[in-house]
Amino acid sequence: MAETRVALPEDFDFETYINSYEGYTRIARSIFIAKNCDALAIEAYKTALNDIKENTTNVSKYNTVLGRLNAALRSQGQPALPIDQDWITKTQNQNKTTLDSLENELKAAKASLVKENIRAVLTKLGDYYYKKGELPTAMKNYIRTRDYCNSSQNILDMCFNTIKVYLDDCNFSHVVQTYITRAESVPYIPDKVHNMSKLKCCQALSLLGGADYAQRYSLVANALTEVSFESVNYFNVVMSANDVAIYGGLCALVSMDRRQLQTQVLNNTNFKNFLALEPSLNELIESFYKSKYARCFQLLDKYSQLLKLDMYLEPHLDTLIQLVREKAMIQYCIPYSIVDMRKMAASFNLSIDDLEIDLVGLIGKKRKIDARIDSHKKILCTKKKEKRNEAFERSLLAGKDYEKASKALLLRLNMVKNDLIVK
Repeated sequence: MAETRVALPEDFDFETYINSYEGYTRIARSIFIAKNCDALAIEAYKTALNDIKENTTNVSKYNTVLGRLNAALRSQGQPALPIDQDWITKTQNQNKTTLDSLENELKAAKASLVKENIRAVLTKLGDYYYKKGELPTAMKNYIRTRDYCNSSQNILDMCFNTIKVYLDDCNFSHVVQTYITRAESVPYIPDKVHNMSKLKCCQALSLLGGADYAQRYSLVANALTEVSFESVNYFNVVMSANDVAIYGGLCALVSMDRRQLQTQVLNNTNFKNFLALEPSLNELIESFYKSKYARCFQLLDKYSQLLKLDMYLEPHLDTLIQLVREKAMIQYCIPYSIVDMRKMAASFNLSIDDLEIDLVGLIGKKRKIDARIDSHKKILCTKKKEKRNEAFERSLLAGKDYEKASKALLLRLNMVKNDLIVK
């Protein structure tokens, strides 16, 4: 992911933000913030360093983060931190002892031919390499447990372990979706509400991190609006409850029509609990829905400063803002045949020149508005299709489809009648 320097957002409390996460995502998000915001670099690197020492045995990452922390300290005229050689030596010895023990356990388990024992040891080996930071080896061991799964819980554990390695390695290939789909299709899922919510969160992250395609934001919105608020404490190793509101709300804003936005977001009793954690976002969506565009974009500009510190949303931020702006302009023009661009510019809190540039793009290159601009009078004249002509076009199209289907049916009947088979 590309690094961009970000000023410290107003009212942003790093400690409160990072405490809403658990596990390895805390480390990844702390490092991302430290790399992108100079004002928070020292605090974020220190948090990451403490988490690495407490929750991992990854000596390589410890050295890397300590080096970056000391560089940040020196740049601000502060003394560098000494390397904790005692922790490194203890961790390296512990890693060697643990690996020897697990390898002996695996030999004994294979000799006993008991599937559950083999699966348990392979999972421990995966956990060992995962904590050590050797993600490809961890993934191999987690995948090897597939042949020894005896229950729905075993399959679910294997899927979740594999998914977490892919996400932590920022590998958002189609393979992640394969394991998510497999986990969703497991019969008799234990703690179904919690596990399905966690899978929806994993799906959203893999979609945001993966290759670009048309339905990305729609799929993210649909996944996160189905996440249960009761499962908040269950998926914070993947994302926080605030992230569910932010990712789901913004993606819904750009991908859903007004009716869907009302039913699936604003009137969704479950999702409203998430939006309550982000009052500004809730007001932003309501302002858009009520066509209060000036207030909507005022909130969006303010909110965007905070979102630049989010490792998954930051690469999409400019695209999302542009899509919201375009959707608002299209929505504004729908009821009118002639639009006064001066009033429209005031509604969007834009200059007339900037508004005209945006409208030219929507009319010309993107063809999202069927209209013409009178640049001298500063008016927009939309082209309305005749409903009668549309009805005739639909009737002709339906007739052609019926004719095509009838000919295909007659051909098949004649082939059956004459004992003809096409291989």
